[in-house]
Amino acid sequence: MIKPKTFLCHALDLDATGAKEIVLEQNGARVSVFVVKNGEEVLGYVNACPHARLPLNWREDMFFDLSGRYLLCANHGAHFDIATGKCVRGPCVGQSLTPLSVRVDGGGDIIANP
Repeated sequence: MIKPKTFLCHALDLDATGAKEIVLEQNGARVSVFVVKNGEEVLGYVNACPHARLPLNWREDMFFDLSGRYLLCANHGAHFDIATGKCVRGPCVGQSLTPLSVRVDGGGDIIANP
């Protein structure tokens, strides 16, 4: 889906909210993904709740619940484990976000992994 080695954002872009949405043009279609900090790790997911395929966020780069412990679907209140993307509360319990393999290169750029 996402081309390998696609630049997504800079690691510093995660400092404000802990997450960053990126909308990419892939094969003529717009694809929304996001990257998120989990401690020192950076993870990537497709920005679509498995319940209704809607984006998780209503506001720019806002993906966490109030506690900061879970990713939150603002549309239906589903809560997702940050490390695994698995839904732990809400209408899609047991389903998961679609992972996106990412890495941070030596210059601090976050790119899609091959």
